[in-house]
Amino acid sequence: MKESRLKRIDQCCEEVKQAVRQFYTEGIYPSEAPISKLLAKPRCFHDKKVRTALRAAQREICLEA
Repeated sequence: MKESRLKRIDQCCEEVKQAVRQFYTEGIYPSEAPISKLLAKPRCFHDKKVRTALRAAQREICLEA
């Protein structure tokens, strides 16, 4: 059960990274609210690891220090 939860979290992190890249190329600021609308499971942001993945993806495209 724990293994499947970790897989879901990792999948959410990957979806977040892809969404950040997509929003950036479209000229839209990739914040949590619009990205959560693209995710298969928007409640993923309840997990700290997913929020951390969002901030890391934002840093990669130089949006956040």
